[in-house]
Amino acid sequence: MHDGSKAGWGRALALALVAALGIARAAAAENKFGVVDMQRALNECDAGKKAKDQVKAKFERAQDQLKKEREDLDRSREDYEKKAVALSEEKRRDMEKDLENRSLDFKRKYEDFQRDLKRTDAELTSGIVEQLYAIVADYGQKQGYTMIFEVSSGALLYADKALDVTDQIVEKHNAGAYKSLSTKSKD
Repeated sequence: MHDGSKAGWGRALALALVAALGIARAAAAENKFGVVDMQRALNECDAGKKAKDQVKAKFERAQDQLKKEREDLDRSREDYEKKAVALSEEKRRDMEKDLENRSLDFKRKYEDFQRDLKRTDAELTSGIVEQLYAIVADYGQKQGYTMIFEVSSGALLYADKALDVTDQIVEKHNAGAYKSLSTKSKD
């Protein structure tokens, strides 16, 4: 009888486990998941395109200016190389020092330009990203999603394309959905 109670206990445990798995599956079936590519949403929404165009225009202007400075520096270097043989030691050292200082100055300007460009991009897009996150949260809540995952971060390895709500988020942003969300949060 002792052995029989073990078998009965084992069957009861197995039945409880099957029931628990059934409940877990039913709960999982009720969950609704989605994914959104925030980078794509930022690049495809109207405000994001405008911000990227502004950054691109600033980049092109600065790049033109840096290109002219680089060409001027290259011409000076070529001029120095042509004249170096005929120059006195002191004049040659002065010109070398001047070229070195100008090269360092150019390098600093280029690095400043890179930092400024990143800062401008961040300033122009951070508000849009915040709006997109608010739209995702509102959309997820209204559409009954349990979770919406961000895919462009690289943490999500696979998601069925049917779960992707990026297009809907871009559509809502372009329609001005973020405006109604920001007024709700102020109330």
